[in-house]
Parts: sequence; structure tokens; C-alpha cells
Amino acid sequence: MATQKMKDKLAEAIQHIKEKKQESEEFIVRINTHYNPDPDAIGSAMGLQVLLKDEGIESKIYYSGEISHPQNKTIVNVLGVTLEKRNGKPLPDGVDACVDCTESNSKAENPVLVIDHHKSSTKAKYNFTDTSYGSCSALVWKMMKEDNHEPTQENSAVYTALLLGIRTDTNDLVSENISKDDFIGYQELLEHSDKESLQKVMNYPFPRYLYDNRLNVHKEGNSIEKDGVFIGGVGYISGSQRDVISILSEEYARMESVTTSVIFAIVDKKELHVSVRSTLVSVDVSQMMKDLFGEYGGGKSNAGAARIPLAFYDDMVGEEAEKLWKLTCNQMFK
Repeated sequence: MATQKMKDKLAEAIQHIKEKKQESEEFIVRINTHYNPDPDAIGSAMGLQVLLKDEGIESKIYYSGEISHPQNKTIVNVLGVTLEKRNGKPLPDGVDACVDCTESNSKAENPVLVIDHHKSSTKAKYNFTDTSYGSCSALVWKMMKEDNHEPTQENSAVYTALLLGIRTDTNDLVSENISKDDFIGYQELLEHSDKESLQKVMNYPFPRYLYDNRLNVHKEGNSIEKDGVFIGGVGYISGSQRDVISILSEEYARMESVTTSVIFAIVDKKELHVSVRSTLVSVDVSQMMKDLFGEYGGGKSNAGAARIPLAFYDDMVGEEAEKLWKLTCNQMFK
């Protein structure tokens, strides 16, 4: 997205929101992340919030799933991020915006503004989607600069969150889908970030249940390895522990002899969650997930996830639950 085109389009979007603001005294922009916000979604949301504040527009950040990954919890706690859960309760007057997502993977209704770096479609009037970026945070930082944002000490937590967003989504600036603006943004944000908070987040603690569930993967019948692919099942877990799936998939992808790891679990007896990581350049994980799981799967070039509804089986216990798990393992191994 050319700089001047972005600047003009951003100015038009802000003017449109300001005109909408005149219709209600309690008007806000409802900034939506995807269901389970990660560092890139959190950083992008905080960045957009500051951009809007610079323009005299109030906003709130919303999500609708869970913040369960220990790193994401640490970011929220250390940086003092305020997010509200969008769970059906009445929302304040205003318009929806999406960051690192669209209306298809969030609860946003007819968003007026979308900022994303994934291959996605949206009906938003102002669509700032650019797949050349490795992170949405770098794109938001670019937009903040185009809006003449001047860094201040007061916003150091925001710059730290944006930095972490770039760092995680570009795999420490070494992923194949990375832009010049990701590099530039990382360097600039590092200068303005809170180094103490940054260290705390980078050294986030692992929960005890991660170690307990790691053992489950190696129980008889729960895993298989063949031709560089490791597939492992964790078993039945609660929604608050769903982060172990992505953590373990990242771990096994780094194991010697493994190039692609697939970790899965049944969450809250309602959904089958799958996380995939691959170090093979020849494997398009995003497309693979869509081929395997259709509308329930997606991701990016080297990482993907899927959530398949299993609500019909949520009342299974004992022997029935064990049979369902064995059936799930057999199907995944195929």
C-alpha cells in the first residue's frame, strides 16, 4: 500500500468516523480482535486506540474468546491492557473496527474499518489489508506515523505491545513473509519501548498444567511420527488450558527429525482444536488446514489452526468419552 495512498485513505476514514461521532454523545470505536487475541492482535488494537485518541476519538478494545496463552496473559498484566469481553451484553453506541482480523473471525458487525495482514475478505468501507506485511502491528505503526503520531513516554506500553506483535508474528524477524516496514517498525519501536516490561513478557512463566499435559501426548495411542511429521493428541482439556496445544506444536516442530508437528485436543468436550507448525518452506500450512478442515481451518505459511465443533458429544463420559478420543486419534493419524 503506497504511502500517499495510505495517508489519504486514513484521513478519509478518520473523517468518516468523526462525522459518525456527531450522531451520539457516547460514541466510541469498538476495536475488535480475533476470538483469542495474541500479541499481534493486542499490539495492533492498542496502536489503533492511540491513533484514534490522537484524533480525539474514544475507543475500547473487545474480544470474544479466551486469553489463555501464558504469554498473552503476561502481556495483559504487565502492560496493563484493558480488554472487554464481547459476550452478548449491550455495547456502547459507535462503530466496529477490526485489527488482525475481519468480521469473519471476530464478533464485529459490519465494521467500518479493517486493518489486517492475512488473506481475507471484508465488506468494510475502509479496508487496510496488506498481505506483504509479516505482522499487523507493523502495519498499524506505519499508519500511526502517517497520521503524524509523536512518540511519548506515556505510550511506552503501547510501543512495547506493538514491538511484541511484530516479534511474535515474524518469528523474530526471520519468517519468509516479512516486509521492510516490519524491520523498520521493530527498530523504531525498540527505541520507544519499556525494556523492563519487555523482558518480563519475553520471560513469561509456563503454567504447571503445560507439563502435565505434555505427558499425555506420549501415552500409548496418543501420538505417531512418520516421514518427519509428528502428530500428538493431548486428550480432553478445559478452555482455560487450550494454549498448551499451540505451545506443544511449536516445541515438537523444533525436535530433531520433525519438520511438521500437529497437536490436537478436545476442548470443553465441545470442539476439536488443532495446531500445526512446519519448518518446511514447501508446505503452505494455511492452505493445508483449509484443505483438511474446510471453513474450520486456516493460518499462515508456516503455522495454522482449526476448531471443529463437537457439541453433539459434550455429554459423553467414561467409556463413551474414551471411545470418542480413540476415534479422534485414529482420524487425525489418517
